[in-house]
Amino acid sequence: MKRFYFLLSALTGTAGLMNPAFADGRQEEKIIADAGAVIWKPAPDIFPAGIKIAYLYGDLTKHEPFTLRVMMPPHSVIPLHTHNLNEMLTVLSGNLDHYTGTGTEKSAPHPLAAGAFVHLPVNMAHALQAGDQPVVLQVSGVGPFEMTYVDPKDDPRHKLR
Repeated sequence: MKRFYFLLSALTGTAGLMNPAFADGRQEEKIIADAGAVIWKPAPDIFPAGIKIAYLYGDLTKHEPFTLRVMMPPHSVIPLHTHNLNEMLTVLSGNLDHYTGTGTEKSAPHPLAAGAFVHLPVNMAHALQAGDQPVVLQVSGVGPFEMTYVDPKDDPRHKLR
């Protein structure tokens, strides 16, 4: 069964998103012993260029818990967007400005440093801007995970990468 899911994920480009333990209806312990064991990949096209992502746990396409990490280069921006779920963000390293907003207007920045935590309710618009150093965020929630830009022109899938 695991071979089937590995082959399926390789063919569909969803490697790292699928967790065979969930597909089999069982859950297993998952341990990542240190930061060096985290596997980083270029983020999907819905994220701005240069951002990397590490899928730690869960299948983002299903109704199940997930945890991932996002690495933002210095000064990078994820424009105002919403999610279809309650999102928990923890800053693991670096610092960033976090904005919330309505429409296309964003609030004054909320500076966040390593150790900071943010809970965002369903559909709360927010944006992120990295500081002078790379930022690593841990993101958790219960999928499926969707991301919608408040201004469709900000969606990187509509731009050349």
